[in-house]
Amino acid sequence: MNHECAESSFIPKLGALDVIAISVAGVAPTLSMSLGPQQPEMHVGRAVPLAFALGTVVMLLVGWCFARLARSHPNAGSAYGFAASALGPRWGLIGGWALLGTYMAFALSGATGCGLFGANLAARLHASWQPSDLTITMTAILATAILSLFPARNSVLILIVVEGTAILVMIVMSAVVLWDVAHGGGPAKHVPLKDLFIPSPGTGFSQIALAMSFVVLSFGGFEQAATLGEEVKKARRIIPGVLIVTILLVGLLYTLITAAEIAGFGGGKANIHRFLSSTSLLADVSSGYFGAWFGDFLDVLATISAFGCALAPILASSRILFAMFRDVNPRSLIGSISQSSGTPRHATTLLMLSMVLIYLLLKFGCHGTADDIFFWTSTFSALTLLSVYLLIVIAASRSLARSHTSFRKLKQIIPSMAALAMAYTLWTCIVAPAEGAYRYIPWLALIWVLLPAITVVAYPDLVEKVAKGLLRGGHAEPELSAGKAELT
Repeated sequence: MNHECAESSFIPKLGALDVIAISVAGVAPTLSMSLGPQQPEMHVGRAVPLAFALGTVVMLLVGWCFARLARSHPNAGSAYGFAASALGPRWGLIGGWALLGTYMAFALSGATGCGLFGANLAARLHASWQPSDLTITMTAILATAILSLFPARNSVLILIVVEGTAILVMIVMSAVVLWDVAHGGGPAKHVPLKDLFIPSPGTGFSQIALAMSFVVLSFGGFEQAATLGEEVKKARRIIPGVLIVTILLVGLLYTLITAAEIAGFGGGKANIHRFLSSTSLLADVSSGYFGAWFGDFLDVLATISAFGCALAPILASSRILFAMFRDVNPRSLIGSISQSSGTPRHATTLLMLSMVLIYLLLKFGCHGTADDIFFWTSTFSALTLLSVYLLIVIAASRSLARSHTSFRKLKQIIPSMAALAMAYTLWTCIVAPAEGAYRYIPWLALIWVLLPAITVVAYPDLVEKVAKGLLRGGHAEPELSAGKAELT
């Protein structure tokens, strides 16, 4: 019996709560708050919560652009379908390929994060068996592969439990720390809570903008919900709302937790050094208020959150790969879905094999440690994701200009401001001083993003196939003329 089909839609089973779980797990707040606030602190000092609050506003602009396109063109390819519908199939290929690379790197950094946090936790607990980061990472990859081959709802339930529990614990921890500091407790050199939202003397706009460039990256992954456009009931209504709600919830959470972390560590050079050198901010700050056991517990949650950060991107990237192959060749195995699970199993298998090979290459070919691989892949994904964000806000602007909605000229302010913010952030990441492997990662990211443009030159028929595939799937209306496909 043939269990595969090449139909253009998945089995619609997911609801709003499922989509929120995938978006939040893709962002991985626990993992982000364990390592993310240190870079902004270097630029704005104690005003890290202010940077995250302002960054939330910027990301709402980007989220609005995604939401508009998701409402008009729901599809499994996310940026692939969005950019193709608004800018043409060539740009769709670039956007889809860039986002595919982003999610693969996200998944690899998540699996590596499992190994990093898991190995450190085992060593700190003096466990009788000390698994290496390699063992834990490969186990995480295997578990991710198994779960992603089954119906998406099964994985979603795991993500809801994992990230939901971690978020509740972080909220309680942050509330207790802030209450204690506000009532005279905490470190000897405590930071007044009102100062957390006031830049230090000498901090100018450039420093705040540079800090926000790192804040923006902490939201990366919220848009993964957009890849579920063919699996969600009432996708045109649910997905746009989830995108905005996710940014708001995560932004409020980030602002609260960073306030607790800054206040919890306290001021003074010694405390600032502890903050910047910490390998797990959540565990270190909570240990001082609740005891070492609570810090270990948060490290467990961070490890599990890293696993969610590996699982959610695989679910998203497999949908993108499926959509691209389906449009180019409807009879392709990669462009087929399983009738029993409603998932693109062949696309998922290909991605998991690629993920294993890339990890082994970085581990043994490049002699990378767990920290190296985590930050290498995080840097790569940041650059490619910012490229996608910039492309999407341009696509949203183009789509808005073609529409007949009310106040469309006034609404153009939103994608325009988002484009400026993303262009500045991308430029900041590229020109920042770098050493070692980080000097070459921007070039690798650029080559990856532009690879579809090179491929189109070598295979010009590819553009026409993509245009026809998008029309066949009902996500765009291509107009073919003079051997060249442009989407209207």
